[in-house]
Amino acid sequence: MMATMTRGGLLAAFLTGMTLAAPTLAGETFSTLKENIFVCVSPQAYDAAMVRVHQLNGKDLELLRQELSEQKQCMFVDPDLADKIMAPFAVVLQREGTKVQVQFIVALREKLAFLHRLTNRYILVGWTDESNLEPKQVL
Repeated sequence: MMATMTRGGLLAAFLTGMTLAAPTLAGETFSTLKENIFVCVSPQAYDAAMVRVHQLNGKDLELLRQELSEQKQCMFVDPDLADKIMAPFAVVLQREGTKVQVQFIVALREKLAFLHRLTNRYILVGWTDESNLEPKQVL
């Protein structure tokens, strides 16, 4: 009985210590990517993609999205992908004029069977315009 109480006391002390040692993220603000934007391999590829977007006047971007993806020049951040970006969201690695190189982690979950899921996490790096970043507060 004494061993159980000691283990319980140690566990409570450990959890209390972990709570005190863990950094608090609540209330902190990070940058994340806006929805419906392009992230490209270089600032030049981003500029070229934006010229094409303006030529289309925002109409039928699906063909452009597919083409840029197949050429491995740009990826499109749709609302579904934006929701899968994990903390610390979009970390700015470099700046070049108004363009920023961002790194972000995406978690893709796949249901394999009842109670079984496969989670893949990908670290993605690419260039976009600085205006495509928006603040996100962790609650």
